[in-house]
This record gives sequence, C-alpha cells and structure tokens, in this order.
Amino acid sequence: MKHYQSSSEPIIKLNHVFREFSAGTQTIPVLNDISLSINQGEMVAIIGASGSGKSTLMNIIGCLDKPSQGEIFINGIAVHEVDNEQLAELRSQYLGFIFQRYHLMPYLTAEENIAIPALYTAMPEAERITRTKFLAEKLGLRERLNHKPYQLSGGQQQRVSICRALINGARVILADEPTGALDSVSGKALMDVLHQLHLDGHTIIIVTHDRNIAQQTQRIIEISDGKIVADNQNDALQKTGIPHNFPPVKDNGRASLGRSIHESIRMAWRSLIGHRMRAFLSMLGIIIGISSVVSSMAVGEGARRTIMDEIGKLGSTTLEIRPGTGWGSKRPDMERALSLNDIKSLKKFSWIEQISPVTSSMTIVVNKGLDFSILLNGVSDEYFAAQGFQILQGSNFSPLDVADNAPVIVLDETSREVLFTPEEDPLDQIVQIEGSPWRIIGIARKSGPKMSSGFIMGWTPHTALQQRVLGDKPIEYISLRFPETLTPKQAEIQVEQLLLREHGKKDFFIQSDDQLANALQKTSDSMSLLITSIAAISLLVGGVGVMNIMLVSVTERTHEIGIRLSVGARPADIMNQFLIEAILICSLGGLIGIAGSWVAGTIFAQVTTQFTMVFTLLPVLLACGFSALIGLIFGYFPARRAAKLNPTEALARE
Repeated sequence: MKHYQSSSEPIIKLNHVFREFSAGTQTIPVLNDISLSINQGEMVAIIGASGSGKSTLMNIIGCLDKPSQGEIFINGIAVHEVDNEQLAELRSQYLGFIFQRYHLMPYLTAEENIAIPALYTAMPEAERITRTKFLAEKLGLRERLNHKPYQLSGGQQQRVSICRALINGARVILADEPTGALDSVSGKALMDVLHQLHLDGHTIIIVTHDRNIAQQTQRIIEISDGKIVADNQNDALQKTGIPHNFPPVKDNGRASLGRSIHESIRMAWRSLIGHRMRAFLSMLGIIIGISSVVSSMAVGEGARRTIMDEIGKLGSTTLEIRPGTGWGSKRPDMERALSLNDIKSLKKFSWIEQISPVTSSMTIVVNKGLDFSILLNGVSDEYFAAQGFQILQGSNFSPLDVADNAPVIVLDETSREVLFTPEEDPLDQIVQIEGSPWRIIGIARKSGPKMSSGFIMGWTPHTALQQRVLGDKPIEYISLRFPETLTPKQAEIQVEQLLLREHGKKDFFIQSDDQLANALQKTSDSMSLLITSIAAISLLVGGVGVMNIMLVSVTERTHEIGIRLSVGARPADIMNQFLIEAILICSLGGLIGIAGSWVAGTIFAQVTTQFTMVFTLLPVLLACGFSALIGLIFGYFPARRAAKLNPTEALARE
C-alpha cells in the first residue's frame, strides 16, 4: 500500500466524522460532525477537557478505530473503507504513537521494545539494529538499550516509546498526553524532542488537556462535547534548531510469509522466556502425557522383544497337530481323531526329527505327607528334544521306559522347589501319584517363554500315564520337530496331506510356532495399544490445560496485544504469534517428556533385568508430531480470540 501525498493535499483529512458507542439499549455520541485537515509538517495540539472526545478523535486519526459515519483520508487513502489488515498497514507505515503511560512490554529490553514495529515489516535485521541504535543515540538512550522498563526512569521510558514510534519512519507522530506522567523537567525535555521531530519534517499531533503544552504547537484545535469549537494558528511558534536528518527507511512494507513466521517464532520464544513459570505450567500436562505415551510404548516394545526372543530360542521348527477344526470349536465327535497310528504314519517322513503324542491330567502328588496339585504330561522320550528341553539334573526317560509303562517322572524347576528343600537331592526320590509310587529321574527346564500356570508340572511316559492315571483318554495333540531346511508352511502341507489320506477327512488342525508368535505379537500389540490409549488421555488433558492457560494468557496479555496492534501488527500476526507459542509450548513439553521417559527407562533398567524398555524412533517421532499437533489444535481458539481484540479496548486494559 503505497500512496504519495501531493503538496496540494493535506496528509490527514476528516469529513463529517461521527463516532457513537452502544451502551445497552442506548447510543452515546462521542464525536459529532468533525471536519478538519492537517498538512504535512504541521505541529498540532488537540485540546479539550476529559470526556470531550479528543482521545477518540486521536484513535480514529491513528487508525485504531473507525468512524461510525463520515470520511477520513490519510495520505490519500480512504481509511473509512479499508479492513483491519489495511488499517494495520497504515499504522505500520505512516503512524507512530507516543502514549501517556508509555505502553512498554515489561519483559523486553529497551532495544527490543523499540524494534517491535519493525518486526512486522520487511526491514532487514541489520537495518533494524542499526536504526534502533541510531535513534537511541539521538535520544540519549544508547547506554540504556539493555535495560528493561522497570530499570528506566519515566522520561527514559517515554523516549523509548518515541524511538519505537520512529523505527518504521512514521511521517505522523500522535502523542497522547505525552507529558501527563512526567515531572516538569522530564516534560520539558520531551517537548524539546517533539519540537526536534517537527523540525525534522514530521507531522506532530499532540492530544492534551494542558494549555501550556498546546501553546508550544503551531496550531491549536479545541474540542468540546464531541465538536470542534476552535481551530487557531499559533504564529508565535517558530522553527529553530538543526534537523537530525534521520536516515530514510528502505523498506517498511509487509514482510514475506517466511520472514513473518520466522519473526513470530522469535517473538513467541521471547515471550515464553519472559513468562517462564506460566510456560512451564502450560507444558506440564504435555510433559506428563508424552512421557506416559512414550514410556508405555517402550514397555510394550520391550515386552514384545522379550517374548519374541524367548520364542526364537525354540526355533520355528515345531508343529502341533490337534483334533477338531480349530481353537474356537469343540467337536466331541473328533476327540479321538488322533492316534498312535498317526505317529507311525508320520514317522515315514524322513525329515521329521522327533515326534511325540501328548496327553495331560491335573492330579495330586504326595511327598512326605504333603499333597500338591500337579499337571502331569504324558509324552514320549523324543518330546524333550522336540521342545528344546534342558535337563538340569538326571535324565529324561528312555524308549524302554515308554515301552514298559515305567512309573518315572521328570519334574520342572518349580516342582523341585516346592517338593524338596534346597539341600535335598530329588533324584531317585519316590512320590505318590494316584496311590502309586513314581520315581523322580530328572529335573528339566523348557526353552522359550516361561509361562506361569500357577501349579507345578511333570512329564511321564505317555503309556504309564495312560495306564495308571488317565485310563482310556484320547491323545490331546501330537508334537513334532522338523529341520530348518523346511519352512513351517512346507512341513504343514506335507503333514496335512498325509493325515487327510489316512483319515479321509479333515478332523484336525495344525499349529506352528510361527502362528504362536503371531498370536503373542497380536496380544502384545493389543496390550500396548490399550496402555498407550490410557496414556493418551493424559495427553488430551494436557492439551486442554494448554488451551485454558493460553486463554488466561490472552486475558493477562490483552494490554500487550493492544500495544502490538497499535504499532502495526495485523490480526494475523497476533494469531500467528499465539498459535506458535502454543505449538512451542507443546513441542518443548513433548521433547522434555521424551527425555523424561528415557531417564525413567534408564532408572528402570537399573532396577530390574526381567525385561527392558525399548525406545524406537517411530514413537519418538510420533510423540513430537502429536505434541505440535496438539499445540496447533488447542492453541487455535486462544490465538483466534487474541486476534479479534480491538486495539483501543486492549490498550485500555493495563
């Protein structure tokens, strides 16, 4: 938006301007048919009592407000016809404000406060820094640039606001009661600065109720009850002094999208640094949520790998043949589908390394007058090799034991601990099962995942179990082992074809270790999903917390928003800043949460070695992405609310 003022046209022109405000059902007129023109380079005072409408007139001239009726032109631009974006552009390029209460941001340094208007323009960073230092030196602030407002006197704060008004090369300076908060010495020094700016060619408009201040201007416009009652030239004022010749601004147009986002990120970061405790409380929920999600996924991954490692110890070289059509359907007519004849037939395959029938029974074992529940498994001598058993003590039974129905038993480690003291040797000890004596010949450990069934286990020859305990009970399943040169699918097809020929129908189903691994994988994934879903609830709660605190932040920082809007920020700039703040809060919270979960995993590894938390890249990337997404989603409403604030209303709320 570039318009060049001709020498014959005033820089500011108002035609029949009215401004009314609504108060309930009433309409209160504040400005009534105001018409005036102000030429380039004039120094004008608008004077009037409190409530006369002079501040409202300044807000309209300064593009902080729009008239209810009438026309206003600034530099030839019809202000009454433009939207909020264009009003912001006018404030950025042509207008500079000096406020009675200074309106500096307390968490920024003097240098940062001066530079705020330039952040919303295309002014290069190097020029912005150079111009800031030049203005500060001219106004005696060079040694105070790194000081925050509370470290400056009232006069110094006012000079900071003057530098801020000039940073973008504003041609019109609007001063609202500029000496109202200053002592007489500081007030005189400020007026000297304004006279110097007038000498430099700026148009100066001072709104005041002090006639002594008004007498120091070229022209005095008096307003009362919303009307201009006097407009007089003050010929006594003469321009004296040497112009400063401020260097012209090369580019105070709008910044590109990339530059705008870059500056929004810098401002958002500076705001977070300036409000550390509020930022930390905002991200606390996200930290807990992300840490919970990442930790739960790491626990799930660790459990999955542990289970799969244990299953891998078995190798993928065993098959189980069971009667029926599958786990989900019990067929009484198929209970006896498997027999020892099937084992004889399957042994014709030269590639079968070991094969065994399996039957089982829950019964009671008695030792030294004490009885315990035990799960007895009837198997062949090949079963131990087929299942990868490790014999810890003694030995397993022999083919002769199977043939002779020998009452011998191999116990698991838990049975040994339950039935005997650590000092006792269980080998060749006699225990009673179903009233018959059984001799313990070995202690074994099964490879693979350790499944806790809640009771002790033992293995006997299937012939002995059948004869002494089970009676005429059918085979539960057949277990066989094949070499790694065959895939589970190839072995399964050959077994199925043979048994189909033998049985004449499919009254059996086959399960491989691969299927077991897949089933366990699905179970592990389901548990991980459940845990992650529960943890994700805390993440959503954290997001709601961010939104609530950001809404409170908008309320607390309404005055700051008003300052930014008055110096040229567009509603879109305000929205970008608050949205980026929310994203930064959530992203930082996510990173801290990830670090926290990693620390928890390190501590966890020191506490137990049963299984570990395994951190993988995907959950970490997802956590970072979801953190930013939550900031975007839950930060949108507060950012939108901030962008809709009216500049004059926002400035009034300190």
